[in-house]
Amino acid sequence: MHKPVKYVEKCFTVGATLVWHVFERLNRIRPNPAPTPKWSDKPLLKSYEKSKPPLGWPRSTDSLCPKCVPEIRQQILDGKLPHEVLLNEKVGEVKAQIVERDGSILMVKDCPKHGHFEDVMSIDPEFSRHLEQVFPGRDIRAHNDEKLHHHGSSTIKYGRGSVLTIDLTNRCNMMCDPCFMDANQVGFVHELTWEEIKQMLDNAITIKPKRQMSVQFSGGEPTLSPYFLDAIRYARKVGYNSVQAATNGIEFAKSFEFAQQAAEAGLRYAYLQFDGIGNAANAHRKVGNLFHRQWNQQRAGRTHHPVRSRQSQKDRLPLVPTSQLYRPRRGHYRRAPFGPALHSFPSGA
Repeated sequence: MHKPVKYVEKCFTVGATLVWHVFERLNRIRPNPAPTPKWSDKPLLKSYEKSKPPLGWPRSTDSLCPKCVPEIRQQILDGKLPHEVLLNEKVGEVKAQIVERDGSILMVKDCPKHGHFEDVMSIDPEFSRHLEQVFPGRDIRAHNDEKLHHHGSSTIKYGRGSVLTIDLTNRCNMMCDPCFMDANQVGFVHELTWEEIKQMLDNAITIKPKRQMSVQFSGGEPTLSPYFLDAIRYARKVGYNSVQAATNGIEFAKSFEFAQQAAEAGLRYAYLQFDGIGNAANAHRKVGNLFHRQWNQQRAGRTHHPVRSRQSQKDRLPLVPTSQLYRPRRGHYRRAPFGPALHSFPSGA
């Protein structure tokens, strides 16, 4: 039995919801025209003008066959298919059903060639239902950049800016298992040229509508690219609000001067990933745990010993003084040399 206050709170919630719906209806009578912001060629949408995709379940949706897509991409790389098939045909697309079963939300699909697939989308149907209920609706449609927004079924249709991710290189100074880029394990080096980097930055900054645009340089390890600092400077020059790097931090740890150069070039955030606390959770990184080991050594009063990288037995990575480590203090992150904050996210964030 709930306490009486719970029922009072419920009554207030229902009453406030009804009042809001009445106000929203009245507000549609002779509304003022929506303003057109500087970053858009079209006016802002009223809340009731925003559209929503089909929500709830069971429902039908479009999905991809996990076997068809890699096969088609390999055929394109082998020269057996033109890349235009990705723009003009719905390659690998299959219909799927989103259903609730045994306390989970599943995506169920069948490919005529590869058979049946089921993927778990959520293990908390109630929370997933709440997320869909609070979805505010689609934003302004993309406009006046048809050449940029021409990616077939992957074309972005709505929004007001985004974070552009550019993989500068597939080289890395670590050998993590797993690695979503299979860095150092694919048998070849793929590294963007300076002209390719500039073209990507120039194209993306023309997006409309564009309230703000951020860029995150990734890889592999982006700091290994010979154009890392140049790319940061150019991104700031052409108008990106925030320049970020998804990095393991080793190059910054090896050279404080390099960190200063990145800060001066305009790097604002460095995104680090940790899979837990301690060596065991991060043992798959195959490089030793620089920060963790150095911190323990300094606390014990021992001298520093360089950590040997398993990727290259010739490279020794010097450890960083404690003053250059960035650890949470009183619930906050200490200021990093390349911007206002150093953010870390758990695995999969």
